[in-house]
Amino acid sequence: MRGSPSIEKGRTQAASLPTAEAVAALLATCAVGVLAGLAAAGVRLGLGLPGHKALMWMAPLIAARLIFCSPIGGSAGALAASLGTMAAGGNLAGSGVHLPVAVLAGGVLDVAVHVIERHRLGAVWAIPLMGLAGLAANLVMLGKRLLVPSLRLHHFLWTSGLAARCLSYAVFGLAAGLVGAGVGWVVFRRRWR
Repeated sequence: MRGSPSIEKGRTQAASLPTAEAVAALLATCAVGVLAGLAAAGVRLGLGLPGHKALMWMAPLIAARLIFCSPIGGSAGALAASLGTMAAGGNLAGSGVHLPVAVLAGGVLDVAVHVIERHRLGAVWAIPLMGLAGLAANLVMLGKRLLVPSLRLHHFLWTSGLAARCLSYAVFGLAAGLVGAGVGWVVFRRRWR
């Protein structure tokens, strides 16, 4: 009977449960994260600059987050990428203690995509916004590197100083954000029309 408290309660509970489509979107984003993490662990770009791994893990994750539209896909995908890298013997998030930093970086991406979806931004605004989100997310990852002295790596073209390291992380984060958003837009451009 419509209006019955037990029926209304059932509707509220059913509405709060994730749909199969939402779960599939989250799992797809996580799968892309794992594959990106494995690529970041196994592929050596040879650039010799700090923060360049963002091109390998963050760009695919941004594209997946935009394509699959999972509200927490960036956070879950960043966690999956970190776990995938750790499983392959690489170093994206450091030790298991530092996984929350990767989740925070993914959360930055989720917030930016939420703004794009909420305001229905076109590609002219969405792609630069995701570039800035990639920049911010990669600087979050730099914060993790600064917290863990044992993870400091000597890069081929490394110039000493925090400013140079910040600049390198910022540039690669921006590039990863722009590339990921560009790919996401090409694959799923109907969303931004």
